[in-house]
Amino acid sequence: VTTIELAPDKAAMARENIATAGLGDIITQVEGEAGAWLAQAPDASADLVFLDSARSLYLAWWPDLRRVLRAGGLLVVDNATSHAHEMADFVAAVQDDKAFNTSLVPVGKGEFLAVKASA
Repeated sequence: VTTIELAPDKAAMARENIATAGLGDIITQVEGEAGAWLAQAPDASADLVFLDSARSLYLAWWPDLRRVLRAGGLLVVDNATSHAHEMADFVAAVQDDKAFNTSLVPVGKGEFLAVKASA
């Protein structure tokens, strides 16, 4: 598991929670910007990506998100109904990609799901 956090206070909280849970051996914490991490991540290296970040950046991240997800991999995007207007272009791009099957799950603030069916 790799977690990426830009905000120092949230990174510190995550570090404490990871240590308290005794999961330091299986969770890699990256402090930095998610787009930079995605740009350097290997192709087909992620089984699951959960986005809860700067929604205005998601569309720019899409090529790398698409590239790092393996076939069968799942993209989960939080706040999909509460901030639908902010994510509209991103959601449209993912829905237009024939390699992905998508669904909107109306729980909480909404989860947009995309499964990579093929490379």
